[in-house]
Order: sequence, then C-alpha cells, then structure tokens
Amino acid sequence: MDYHDFLADYPRTYLGRGSPDKRRLALTFDDGPGRATPALLSLLAELEVAATFFCTGEAARAQPGLVERLLREGHEIGNHSFSHADARGFGIEDWIAREIHPAAAALREAGVVETPRLFRPAYGEIAPGQVDALAGLGYTVVGWSVDPRDWLEPDAPGYLSCVVESVLARIHPGAIVLLHDGDDEHGRARHGIVEIVRRLVPALREQGYGFARVGEFLSADAAPRRISS
Repeated sequence: MDYHDFLADYPRTYLGRGSPDKRRLALTFDDGPGRATPALLSLLAELEVAATFFCTGEAARAQPGLVERLLREGHEIGNHSFSHADARGFGIEDWIAREIHPAAAALREAGVVETPRLFRPAYGEIAPGQVDALAGLGYTVVGWSVDPRDWLEPDAPGYLSCVVESVLARIHPGAIVLLHDGDDEHGRARHGIVEIVRRLVPALREQGYGFARVGEFLSADAAPRRISS
C-alpha cells in the first residue's frame, strides 16, 4: 500500500502539502527533542524562522525543558507517537492506548497546554483504520512533500551539501519538508541538522520563499475539531 496514495483519500484528515498559491513552505523536524535541538532552536531564532516539531513522547518526557522552549520560541508541536514504534505492528485500539494517548500525555506534562492536533506516524507508515481513529480524536495526519533523507549516512562525504541540494531541487510552493532533530536509533545526536538549516534557509529565501508552521496550511474553512485526551 502506498502511503501517500491512500492518504490522498482523506482530504480533511491528511495534509501532505500546503496551498500552491503562496510561495511559502514549512520546515518540520521529527523524533526530538534531541541533543541537537538546543543549537537548532538558537539558529532558528537567529534566522527568524518558526517551524513544526513532531515530538515523541519518550523524548518529551526525557527533555521537558526543550518542549517548553519550543513553545516559548513560537514553534508548533505535533504528536509523533510515544516510542516511535511502527504503527503497522499494532491493532487500532492497542496503538491508540499505547502510542497516541501516552505521547499526548507526555507532551502535556512537558507544558503543552492543548493536546496537539497534528500527528505524524513513525516511518510514515499508517493503516486506513488508524487514520479513521485519529480523525475521531480530532487529529490531522501530516505527511510531507519533500524528503531529502537527511537521516541517511550522516558521516558520508558531502552529506550536508547533498541534503541541502536535495531540498532545493524539490522545493515548491506549499512544500512540507521532512527533517530530523531527534537522536538517531543508535542514540547519536544529529548535529548536522544545524548546518543543514544554516545553509538551507538563506538559499530558500533567495528563491523568494517564506516560512510557515504546518498548522497554517490547514484549510481556513475547515471546521474546528475538539481533540480528546
């Protein structure tokens, strides 16, 4: 099953890109907060860019101060499951009970006043029934339209330039760009993300792009939905 193909059947539950009418894009960061996040936040403040961070419950619980800083500095937070487990390994009710609600609770414990209305599945994998369940809880499932695979071979020669060039080659109005600030699966910090963003933002601005948080891409006429806790 193709992730983007079947999610395209959920226009009010799935967001894969923003409107092409404005030359703006959203930078999104997954798996954090991690050890690279403080430096990334300092850089984003310097560049005056607000972004969307899809945080895992485990990372939020480990670094609640960073979650509070994300909010204080004007960034948006989404739910990225509790343990970054592949949703395909769970039944719907079990997944909601073990991954969705605990992640939302961890974010609230870290200072997120309202339950995030945005959800991005780990590895981008999710089943239609799980999408329906999230819709019932008031979530919008967020995908992406630009994936530079910044998680792949970060120690390879030319890695930074490759990631930046990949984004620039694929960028388009309304793009949602997938990046990562959380520690990798081996517990290593993704420090390269800071230099990637340092190079990327000025290059995108030179092309006339502005920056938005993902929530700003949601349809203005969509009915507000209450999110269950």
